[in-house]
Amino acid sequence: MPGVNPTVVFARPRQIAIEDRGIPVPKGGELLIKTRRTMISTGTELTILDGQFPRESAWAQYGKFPFIPGYNNVGEVVDVGSSVDRAWIGRRVASYGSHAMYVVAEADSVRTIDRDVPDDQVVFFTIAEIVMNGVRRGGVEWGDSVGVFGAGLLGQFTARFCRLCGARPIFVMDVANSRLRYL
Repeated sequence: MPGVNPTVVFARPRQIAIEDRGIPVPKGGELLIKTRRTMISTGTELTILDGQFPRESAWAQYGKFPFIPGYNNVGEVVDVGSSVDRAWIGRRVASYGSHAMYVVAEADSVRTIDRDVPDDQVVFFTIAEIVMNGVRRGGVEWGDSVGVFGAGLLGQFTARFCRLCGARPIFVMDVANSRLRYL
């Protein structure tokens, strides 16, 4: 599909570029998604952008330059691959897509979005999934006492999910008191 597809690229450490990577064509079971919102991960993406990690680390294996960042993407399906029902077209979905105008994703890997949930809330879905899985695997149950170290984005979600699991009391600690006011 011809057209312009502005894409955020980390060209090398501490250098960001916007490149036209062309609009991808969905294959087989893929969806073509026109992006409405993405969210920058201040942990993963900024660590890679900084490029200050040991050569033998997992970061070095994952964050090879040029690197196309992004994994919190909300958009609308505008085309489908040959083995996908065309009823997908027009649906709002959340995907692990990059910071690009258009991304492709496997149809079975996206989350469909209820029309009443704003994009600005949906874009947190990946972070919420990560934290929810951690709370679940941690076995937090009704009446458990929980301590959360750090009240950044993940800590905020952790405290809230622990509360939904019935944990009481929940102690949240952070060196920045300003973060605690959001709890």
